[in-house]
Amino acid sequence: MVTALGWTGREGRVVLAAMVARVLAGRWPTPAERTLLRDAIRLAGFRRAAQGLVLRGALGSAERAAVTTVLVPALEGLFTVAVSADDTGIGLEVLESGVWEPEVCGFYRRVLKPGMTVADIGANIGFHALHAAVLVGAGGRVIAVEPDRRNAALLRLAVRLNHGLAPITVVEAALADADGELTLSDLGNAANSGARFTHADRAVLEGLVHGPAPHFRTVPAMRWDERFADTRVDFAKLDVEGYEPRVVAGMERMLRRDRPMVLSEYAPANLRQLGGIEPEAYLRWFEERGYRTEILVSAAGETAPATAAEIAARAAGGHHAEVVFRPR
Repeated sequence: MVTALGWTGREGRVVLAAMVARVLAGRWPTPAERTLLRDAIRLAGFRRAAQGLVLRGALGSAERAAVTTVLVPALEGLFTVAVSADDTGIGLEVLESGVWEPEVCGFYRRVLKPGMTVADIGANIGFHALHAAVLVGAGGRVIAVEPDRRNAALLRLAVRLNHGLAPITVVEAALADADGELTLSDLGNAANSGARFTHADRAVLEGLVHGPAPHFRTVPAMRWDERFADTRVDFAKLDVEGYEPRVVAGMERMLRRDRPMVLSEYAPANLRQLGGIEPEAYLRWFEERGYRTEILVSAAGETAPATAAEIAARAAGGHHAEVVFRPR
């Protein structure tokens, strides 16, 4: 059912339009209207969220009664993202600004070209996957891998609603160095759609819980080189909260064969705790395979060569750095 923030049909559209007009004129909703709004969207993102539609029940029976989905125009209307109204992480940022990780967006505009095949590993709700699909065009392809079922459902919804983009294949699984199963957890931060962690040993995740009522579930895991053995990749984005070393071990054949450019999150603490290696070893792994290391340095997507110490210093200022591995 499509709802207009609690009202349905023509009456709902009229009431919503009047409310938007008043807000834009500087007059905030009445107390009664505010009550209706509170459970639908965050007021901080109201102006942008009101440009889209609020869909209830978009994610299937498991979440149908609990989730409100907001369709948000992103990057000034370039594409539409489906976000959960209770998402305090990526969803809230997109609601407020229409942008997620502007430096990554700038980098995509610099390096992605029509016809490319992009692998988005840890696609989340699909903001970057959708942006990539715009840039590589109908002749390209995006493979988006995401183990969290709600995030994957939101991405599939957005794929259905955006037309004229490159085909996006959504794979609801986790990547690893072996086929099988992993444990997925929010570590007690369910409201942040970006806080999803995987590991083969549930006890490791239990030792990292930092919030109330953590959720754990088993998800399928696969090696890229097995699932997509014959798929050429031109660009890969990795953002799996520290499990990146296990992921690249499972896609080494593709990396050696295709020599794609790789954009990776580099979070030292996560690499130690979940990847099982020292952060510098992750950088060396790529360097030993003929890649040079750079970091993103601006919202325009500019990069600069960087040493391990320089990358660590940048990561210390904000939990992680965005590292580019460029084939020599």
